[in-house]
Amino acid sequence: MHPNAKPAFDFFFNHTHLFCRSRLNASTLQVLNQNQTFYGIRTQENEIALFSGYEFIGFDLANIEFTQHNVIIFSSLTDEEIIQQAWVAALYVVLTSPPTKHLEELRRVINNLVPTDYINLVFKKIKISQRTWSEFNGVSRDGLAKQSQSTNKPTDLQISIFERLENEYAG
Repeated sequence: MHPNAKPAFDFFFNHTHLFCRSRLNASTLQVLNQNQTFYGIRTQENEIALFSGYEFIGFDLANIEFTQHNVIIFSSLTDEEIIQQAWVAALYVVLTSPPTKHLEELRRVINNLVPTDYINLVFKKIKISQRTWSEFNGVSRDGLAKQSQSTNKPTDLQISIFERLENEYAG
């Protein structure tokens, strides 16, 4: 992994996706991995440093076998070009796969973690407001505000009626 792409990589893999990777079996992930295209640059140590292409649910850096994939190696890119490619690719996938119930949380995460240069590149704004966000995703601003309120509420441990009855008659 190219060090300049690491923040976008971490952002992508720490994001809540529409499908939970841990719930998919190995054969499904293997099928999804076939013939992926990776983008990288050759390092001074003659290794490939990836900066894009990892943005899919089955990516596993520890077990990647480049001979089974398409790898495009750029001869020279600036650090800024690598950073931009990494963030744009990560945002592309994240923006096309958020669970609807997490849209407000995603807006906040993007505003807090994605460099403003790349928010501005994609959205033509320095920060994404609820109004702008609702225009992009089709969920009303009121819906986003409700999500915001529910994520701000303290979560009390809810005891089911069965647990209450069990506790009451247990002894």
